[in-house]
Amino acid sequence: MNLSLLRRRSMSVIALTVWLSLPSTGATVELTTAVQRTLESSPQLQLYPYHIRALEGERLQAGLKPNPTLNVDLENAFGTGDSRFLSGSELTLSLSQMIELADKREKRVALVDQKSQALQQDYEVKRLDVIAAVLRDFYNTLRLQQLISWNKQRIEAEKAALKVITKRAKAGIVGQADVMRMQLHLSQSTAKQAQLDAEHAYSLKVLAAHWAATADFSVVEGSLKQLPTLPNESLLNESVNKTPSYLLAQSETRFNQAQLALEQAKSKANITVGAGIRRLEANDDNALVFSFSMPLQWHDTNQGNIQKAQAQYQETLANQHIVMDQLKLVLGQIRSAMQNNISQVEQLQTELLPVATALLSEVKRGYQLGQYSVLQWVDAQDELFNIERELIEAQHAVHLQFLELERLSGTSLINADDSQAAHKE
Repeated sequence: MNLSLLRRRSMSVIALTVWLSLPSTGATVELTTAVQRTLESSPQLQLYPYHIRALEGERLQAGLKPNPTLNVDLENAFGTGDSRFLSGSELTLSLSQMIELADKREKRVALVDQKSQALQQDYEVKRLDVIAAVLRDFYNTLRLQQLISWNKQRIEAEKAALKVITKRAKAGIVGQADVMRMQLHLSQSTAKQAQLDAEHAYSLKVLAAHWAATADFSVVEGSLKQLPTLPNESLLNESVNKTPSYLLAQSETRFNQAQLALEQAKSKANITVGAGIRRLEANDDNALVFSFSMPLQWHDTNQGNIQKAQAQYQETLANQHIVMDQLKLVLGQIRSAMQNNISQVEQLQTELLPVATALLSEVKRGYQLGQYSVLQWVDAQDELFNIERELIEAQHAVHLQFLELERLSGTSLINADDSQAAHKE
């Protein structure tokens, strides 16, 4: 595992296919710009380089061999008689080296490598979570902008209606109650506009907080009208094995497997060998000495750690299957909800919206001819504006659900042909 790979990837920008078409004035920010700023400055991603450096040090430590030991023994010294002072002493100088058996050093290194892979997958999960969070807030800001535009149109329509009703009231054709009723609706819409403006201003601050900055823009650029394509169900199922969440569970399983292998290797005792020279003062002679030692394995002193590692490995192995089953279930549920919202958008656009528009036009014309009351005019307006708002909310839901599918799968679910076609449009 190349630990520098994660450092390079930590500054990469995820490839996103979006279609942005709404013109705007003033300082704006695009979706891809928001994502790039977040990946570069997100507080949640700033700690990963420190984890990487810590793992580099851990890997270095795991690969170190034991140092040799210098042994100095002085015997038969400072006695009485023939052993007075150093006359009968024996001085031994030797070097001993512990030899690790069962490839313990290689297994320590392998354990750190598996830990680094798990860290990489954890980073991928966190990175997608961070991107998904900024995109959710981006789409919410976009939703508020479209609601502001929708409410402004409502205010203009109610002002125009109030003008007509006021003129008819002055002519004595209708009563003052009709004027007051429309004034009330206009006041409610004006108050709603102030609320939407405040929510939009706050959403800009929330969006900029993802890259730890203040909002240097007043509008986000984009449109909810261009809906993403519903992903193929078989494509979703095939993507489960490549999802960051599943790969993280898989990495944790491999890490615990490497931990188990290391604990099993520790059960085999190391040996220590040594060699040196001995000075015999009594005989004015020198001799070589050799040594060998190893613990007596009357019982396995590491069996508890092996049992613990075995249980942890089995747990992560079971969790790996649980994660896969849950991902398949959740992806299927989100896709089904997305399909329902796409159908709702189509129904609102092709069936309900044209009928509501025609109804309002008919009631407006009939009111001026005295065929309908102002209450019927207001109701027709409310029907049309409610359908328009339902359309905005359904479009917003489709984008959020597609975003969640991409977050969970960790892959782009838009094929190249769809992407190019949308770009041309």
